[in-house]
Amino acid sequence: MTHLPDRIIVDAEFVDDDEPTTTNTGSADRPDRPGLAARAATFLSAAALREATAVREGLRVLGAERAGWFNSDSTLVTDAHVRADLLNDRYATWQQEAAREVQRLIEKAEALEKSADEKVAEGSADDADPADHKRASKGAEALRSEAAEWRERVRQVELQPYTGHREPTAAELATHRKRMGNRRRWKSIAAGVAAGWGMLQFGGPTLLGGLLSGLVAVGWAKGRFTTWRAAPPEIPQLDYAAPATPTTASPGATAFIPGQTGPTGPVFTKPATAASGAGAGFTASWTPADSPAPAAPSGPVEGELDCEETDQLTEAMLAAGAISEGTVRLARPDAITRVPGGWLAHIVLPKGDGVTVETVLPKLGQVAGEMGLDRARFFMDPVHASAGGNAKTIAVAAFQEDPFTTPRTSPLVGMDSVDVWADGIPVAFDAFGALVNLVLKDTSLALGGASRSGKGAALRGIIAGALLDLRVNLRLVDGKAPGQDRWRDLAATFIDEPGTKGAKRTRALLEALVADLDRRAAILKRYGMEQIDDPDLIAELGGLELVVVDEAAAITGDKKHGAAIKEALSSLAARGLAFGIILVIATQVVTKGNDGVLPRLVTGNITWKWAMRVTETTESNMALSQGAAKAGWDASTLDPAIRGMGILLADRYRRIRSLWLDGPDLLALIDTITHTRTAAGRLRGQWNDPIEAAMRGLSTPAPGHTASPRPAPPVDEYDDIDEGQDDGFGPEGEDDGGEHDGLEDDGFTADGVPVLLLRAHEAVVDAGGRMHTGPLAEALGYEDSRKLGIDLNALLREVDVERPAGGQLRVPGADKPGLGYYAETLATAIDRYRE
Repeated sequence: MTHLPDRIIVDAEFVDDDEPTTTNTGSADRPDRPGLAARAATFLSAAALREATAVREGLRVLGAERAGWFNSDSTLVTDAHVRADLLNDRYATWQQEAAREVQRLIEKAEALEKSADEKVAEGSADDADPADHKRASKGAEALRSEAAEWRERVRQVELQPYTGHREPTAAELATHRKRMGNRRRWKSIAAGVAAGWGMLQFGGPTLLGGLLSGLVAVGWAKGRFTTWRAAPPEIPQLDYAAPATPTTASPGATAFIPGQTGPTGPVFTKPATAASGAGAGFTASWTPADSPAPAAPSGPVEGELDCEETDQLTEAMLAAGAISEGTVRLARPDAITRVPGGWLAHIVLPKGDGVTVETVLPKLGQVAGEMGLDRARFFMDPVHASAGGNAKTIAVAAFQEDPFTTPRTSPLVGMDSVDVWADGIPVAFDAFGALVNLVLKDTSLALGGASRSGKGAALRGIIAGALLDLRVNLRLVDGKAPGQDRWRDLAATFIDEPGTKGAKRTRALLEALVADLDRRAAILKRYGMEQIDDPDLIAELGGLELVVVDEAAAITGDKKHGAAIKEALSSLAARGLAFGIILVIATQVVTKGNDGVLPRLVTGNITWKWAMRVTETTESNMALSQGAAKAGWDASTLDPAIRGMGILLADRYRRIRSLWLDGPDLLALIDTITHTRTAAGRLRGQWNDPIEAAMRGLSTPAPGHTASPRPAPPVDEYDDIDEGQDDGFGPEGEDDGGEHDGLEDDGFTADGVPVLLLRAHEAVVDAGGRMHTGPLAEALGYEDSRKLGIDLNALLREVDVERPAGGQLRVPGADKPGLGYYAETLATAIDRYRE
């Protein structure tokens, strides 16, 4: 029997270099040692395993480091890195704006100089008489003088220091961190595509092998030498000299240049001791971002308070009769900020002639005219005492171009909560660059304006901001359904039924809220209060009730329930604010009186009146107040190209423009609201709602009875519509009486729903919730998409269902918008057939 040696255990870290013993002693207790080849193979295999483990660990570390770099997480990219990158981005934006402004001014100056040269050439022609030569020389001199003024403005813009430094908030840092990660990913993808193309063109497999070898080498190094790991990058230096003491923006502070943020503009702040009610409005206060401490009591020398702008303003006010003598001066030497295309300043009116802010403000239009501007480019506002103002201090802003031309995105984007009682909802911005906040304490709103004037955008911001406060119960009445369908599952009560049925449910809602006034009053009475003075009482009262009525005319005009609805609205407008019931009413025409859209008892108790563009002066006066147009505040003169532009009457008149909130930003915000309210148990059906219970059998169905609401992306009205997807539904809503090809869909189900409508809804849901008519016809077996459109639209008209945007929609992956259907629209029609 052959003797087998015992198992040999070799230490991978040690190999005996002595020559193996060749003599077999034959002793059982001294087995044969392995040969040199076996020991070397064992050593090499152990070493290879060790190095492979190091490479694997190094590649894992490399992947983690790159993932952190791609995502800009806090492991490698701290808040200090994000702050520096964000501030540098702002500075670069300011530089680009200034460069564009300089280029624009230079082009104007060059055009004037060219015109001057042409005039001189014409006057110097051989056939020109001396008179023509003299006129040409004079005209050329005037043109060159104007060109010199433009070039002086260029010099001023180039000398203008950067004043847009503002420390970012936590929400801004979080948003910019995501932006940095997205930017890095796209750059890496571009670099990878370029490298792949170069490899295919030049190196092929050889270059690929080299890249893989290099990756393995990097992984080995990171695995073997743990000190060779990516360290946090150095914090980049700012591209400008930041102020010694960083400024922190107060809520709503924004910059003068559209798209740039910063505290260089005035902000609207409530006076600390302001009374509640309509008089508790907002007042302009303003401090330059780079201003030093206030002047010493000794005061500046006289000449430091005068400048070119104050001289021009003095001449204009004298000519307009705003002042009778004296000159206007700067409130401080640093109380003026010049920006590309305009300036803003705190001005002190002259003493001795009895003029005050109240006497000057009505002359705004005349002063603007004498300045060579108009109401779209010249603004005046009082300055509250908290900002250093008095009865003779006024904030003035003058621009070469309309400051409302460029829209601004709502700051609600990226926010996860709002305090509607203390801070308010950012709804608009004004000419000074300040945000206008709708504070739901003692504030109700009537919003008027013609169709497509921007009311919908304003309501989106109000509703979204309110829903970010968990104390708010949204009662939404959609009088032009399905305009507000996106909020169906988030509203405590949602009413969108057409005609008398919708009016009946609205009446029940409003009467339930009127009855709830007594319950709320009894709670306040126990605390010895007549109104909500302590926000802690909001929860005990059951929350804030926000009643939003979109297109009130469709509700208050109902013959059967309209009178009762107006009476209930009057009661809520008169008493509701004290008990936490707030009205927001939007309508196209705000006709008043018992037979009007809104009775006087409603409009007289509304504290904010916001008029967007209307078609007639009388409509503007109805939306604001009698005499508003005569005083220069006429909403019929607003630029129709600037949607969301309007006139706000709160404690005074001022021009504002609603903030923009739509598309992917709105979708993300709706998701945030849904998750937040779900986690807090504040969605409909998650809590006992006394108002819904009081509405008896007319309450809102629980969420989920229709397709998930999703707002339609904004449609570009200038895009061409794909004619191949036209469903032939003309403006008159008439079909050609033809029969569609293919299917027998003329039948109805047992509950009265057309089979065609059910099949179309199922196909659209399967396609993701929206579908153009052409693909839908193909899915349903129709040979002619136009016939399908005629049939479906006839079914929708039977139950008064209209398609959003006239049926025009975008479908992901499609090159251009086309006519089609949303799943929500078809589901609404199905529900109405079942009623």
